[in-house]
Amino acid sequence: MSKTPDSRCDLHIHSVFSDSDSDLESIFAQARNKGLRCLSLTDHDTVDGVAPAMNYSKLYSVELIAGIEISVQHEGIELHILGYFVDINNKGLKEELADIKVLRRERLIEMGNELNSLGVKVDIEELMAGIGETIPTRLHLGLYLLRKGRGRSLREIFKKYLSPGKPAYKARFKYSVEDAIRLVKNYGGLSFLAHPHMIPDQSWVEEFISLGLDGLEVVYPGMSAAKSSLYRNMAFKFNLLKCGGSDAHGTYKEFTAVGGVNVPYQWVEEMKQRRLARARVDAD
Repeated sequence: MSKTPDSRCDLHIHSVFSDSDSDLESIFAQARNKGLRCLSLTDHDTVDGVAPAMNYSKLYSVELIAGIEISVQHEGIELHILGYFVDINNKGLKEELADIKVLRRERLIEMGNELNSLGVKVDIEELMAGIGETIPTRLHLGLYLLRKGRGRSLREIFKKYLSPGKPAYKARFKYSVEDAIRLVKNYGGLSFLAHPHMIPDQSWVEEFISLGLDGLEVVYPGMSAAKSSLYRNMAFKFNLLKCGGSDAHGTYKEFTAVGGVNVPYQWVEEMKQRRLARARVDAD
């Protein structure tokens, strides 16, 4: 029997629309069984899954927050900005994301060609055909290599070829952090810095805050209590919002699962209040 929804949320979940093997219904079924009150679908550089997810939100009585995780570059390093409450039907946003999709495809082809130059055979046509219309990610390339026997595990493949600093890695993203913050705000959303504890230079966090971030992700699998406390204190100091999530990718990430975090619904209420306050200011 499913649990009665409480006041917990999961605000960082990926689906088959980006780089997870979890379909939308299974995500909402898991959320319901975990007793979640709400979730956010935050696929990489796409909101294509949000509209169909609304049907499952009603079916499973789990509130859905329209979300996205935007890939950005800073000093050659790949980082991520979470956007919540974006207007998924906005024509301008759709055009921006269509451009990103093209760049992502070009990036993956470039990485595949680099692997070929290293003697790690990649059939580019087969790789891209397998991805279809899904947002292309490094995970798709990693899974292709795993299927072809180019490594014993995804972890090994990423460590050897696809992680930053490794031979086949390419960043090549369209947006800077500032661009992504502006994009989210232009389309009605709130911008958050994803998994800040993974950023190689922690001085960047305050730098990004100064660019207009609305909040920080302060709950994440594997984030230490000390780091979580640090980012909560920063949120208080700079009057920022807080978010958190599992970063679930189905079976592709074994360390996490939908609902495997403790994120209070109060944070969602605070997001909604911030949006209303901003709308009033914009209307004046």
